[in-house]
Amino acid sequence: MSVLFDNPVQPILTIPVGPVHWNRSESISDPAARWRIYLHQLASEAIMSWFQAEFTQAVLPWPHTEPLDCWHFVDGLTLTLGHSRIVIMLSEALDAAELTVPQEWVDLPGLSADYYLAAYMDVDAQQLVLWGYTTYGQLKAEGTYDISDRTYCLKDTDLTQDFSAFWVAQHLNQPTSSPSNEIFHLSTAQAERLVSSLVKSPEPRLALPFEQWGPLFSSDHWRQQLYCQRHNNLPVSIDDWLEQIFEQGWQSLQILGSNLPQTVVSKLRSVTSETAVLTCGKKISLNTTEESLLLMFSVDIETNKHRNIRIQLYPSSNTILPNDIMLALELSDTGEVLKSVKAGPHDAYIQIPPFSCSAGQRLRVHIQLADSVCQEEFIS
Repeated sequence: MSVLFDNPVQPILTIPVGPVHWNRSESISDPAARWRIYLHQLASEAIMSWFQAEFTQAVLPWPHTEPLDCWHFVDGLTLTLGHSRIVIMLSEALDAAELTVPQEWVDLPGLSADYYLAAYMDVDAQQLVLWGYTTYGQLKAEGTYDISDRTYCLKDTDLTQDFSAFWVAQHLNQPTSSPSNEIFHLSTAQAERLVSSLVKSPEPRLALPFEQWGPLFSSDHWRQQLYCQRHNNLPVSIDDWLEQIFEQGWQSLQILGSNLPQTVVSKLRSVTSETAVLTCGKKISLNTTEESLLLMFSVDIETNKHRNIRIQLYPSSNTILPNDIMLALELSDTGEVLKSVKAGPHDAYIQIPPFSCSAGQRLRVHIQLADSVCQEEFIS
């Protein structure tokens, strides 16, 4: 047995079981995907707290704050710990005899990790046990690749089970290997066809050759497009936001600001309505620009339950937006454009003029640059 509960060098963490995480994934119709996302949310909270208590450097999720769009397709809790990238593989099998890592977290540049950790989860007992780990180099050199499910496997006897050694390695900032192969490039037309072909696939990650799936999955834009289309682009709800329940990718300004340059945060706060009871946003990406963008909502509630809403678009790191990027507000049912605005060559942000609407109205934000489009449905 790999999990030794009386082993003092194997950390045992308490997982915060409760209805909040389960309810946040209730829109996911695939039972297996919903359970996987639920487990990863629980594990993320427990492990983030442990890392923050044990390690003085920053602990952050990647590739973004709460990657439901990754967990929907691929197992693996991904965090940065100081300068190291960590992938934690979760299992509910008490007799696990190996660490199994999907190929996505090993062979894709930008998504490979420095360390891979094996974890056992017992939801009923509210426990998570970290029972072993390995490095990228060891996994590639000694692990067995299973072509049928595209995973790398390493036996438990080859894992390091003393996590005190893991902490020493973090403080030493030991260099590790990374993939050397360049990822295959997909054109916009190719990516759109592949996304369409996977909307109803029972196992998207195995439905395509890895040379096609890899670049699709590693692109924030195309991965999120696939995730949204498989969920019929279900709208986000301002009512949920007011209850501090945020759908995949959305965050309050307080949390979102901790991962942004201070200059961007200052600009956000200077132009956000001072009377807003809620300000939240989401990072989005367009395949026609390398930089991610910030879509921000500020909401005021009137006494008659009408909502005053301000929608703004910012660059996430640069000082100006891409020239000619368009931000539009549309009716979801008809696609009628209610208002649109384009960025000029020197605009630091653009916004839909503040508007008022009744609660429960379904609307859509449309963002476009050249032939690249991102849409976000919401219910006021």
